[in-house]
Amino acid sequence: MRVLRQLYQPMSDRRRGHRAQVPPVREPYWPDEPPRAPGRARRGVALIMVMVITTILAAMAADLENEAQVNVRAAANARDQLQAHFHARSAVELELFVLRFQNLISSNPIVSRLLPVPLFEMSGFLVSSDTIKGIVDRDRTPSDAAIVSDESDDRPFGDFTGSFWIEGVSNEQTKINLNGNYGVGAQNVMPRLIASVFAHPKYDVLFENMGDSRDPQRNRVEVIANIIDWADGNETIDPVTALTGDQVSGAAEDARYGNLPYNSDYKPKDGMYNSLAELRMVPMVNDAFMRLFARHFTVWGDRNTISVKNPSPDQLRDLVFPTFVNPIVTPNYANYFERFMEAYTALTALSGGMVSFSKDVLKTLLDEAEVPYDRENFEQLVARFDFDNEPNIYRITAVGRVNDASTRLTVVWRPVGNGPGEIKYWRED
Repeated sequence: MRVLRQLYQPMSDRRRGHRAQVPPVREPYWPDEPPRAPGRARRGVALIMVMVITTILAAMAADLENEAQVNVRAAANARDQLQAHFHARSAVELELFVLRFQNLISSNPIVSRLLPVPLFEMSGFLVSSDTIKGIVDRDRTPSDAAIVSDESDDRPFGDFTGSFWIEGVSNEQTKINLNGNYGVGAQNVMPRLIASVFAHPKYDVLFENMGDSRDPQRNRVEVIANIIDWADGNETIDPVTALTGDQVSGAAEDARYGNLPYNSDYKPKDGMYNSLAELRMVPMVNDAFMRLFARHFTVWGDRNTISVKNPSPDQLRDLVFPTFVNPIVTPNYANYFERFMEAYTALTALSGGMVSFSKDVLKTLLDEAEVPYDRENFEQLVARFDFDNEPNIYRITAVGRVNDASTRLTVVWRPVGNGPGEIKYWRED
């Protein structure tokens, strides 16, 4: 108080010569800044808090936006996937209509002569969304219903998002049925048929990397035995003597399942194959084997013969010809097959494309090409081929696509009279 009184001492007192005794003033920490009031030091905290809160809210908003976009895209993908599924089913239903119509034609011998080409071989063109769009002319057909709103509820048939098509239709009877019963008297026919598919020397590199040995012929024999042993119902390794004279017998089948990949532990099924994918469980059968040879095998069908009524060049090369001519032990095998195909082409040209493939035709072609075929077992082997019957089971692969979503349906269908038929297998990928 004394100091304040001295500071605020009246001027009259100063004029009288009284000098105020002012205590020394302490220099501030920052000499150039003016002194601050006690409450001014906390005024910047509000701005910092606003900036922090704004940053957090912006991050939350960005996260919510990203989550919303992900949900929208997931919903769009689910919608496209569902549409693609029904597109693929549409392709399957249209293909079944074509196959039923073909079955109806085949039941009439007069009409079947007018249409010698199987319709299912043209499925890639007939069953397609592009073909349907080109066929349908909406302007000449009445509307399905009146338009009930300004939106495009009454869209023309074929004007839809996406597409569908048939990727392939194959006659399962043209393949080797791994569940087929080829009889006791023909015990070597099944190994011979299987070996015909991959007996060509060009596959030696593949079989060298199978099993413990580096012998491609030995590994071929073991693979054949394993395929047969999976479904044969006994517990001993099947003897394979039809090709090289090599025998693998007496040992237990379980010995082949002692060192499976990925530490798997299972035994041979000793029962029928349920699907062709089951072949992958057989020892020594790998992905490369399936890519190359799976198209020659089937597990469906009620016939124990292979249909060769209208053989394709691939079927002749990969199945029919090597069944009678062993590629392993026949010198100049490729030259013999070339001469065989030249004879077949010449016969087809002379008949105007109407040649009927039969046992006699096959034997004539082998003789004309001077092929050293297995004459001793010819009748036994040729009995495994069917030259007359029509296809009675089909494998259909249909694809539906909408934007980036796609569905592939694999269906095995068997006609039954003039009815809807029987679906033996259905798989969606």
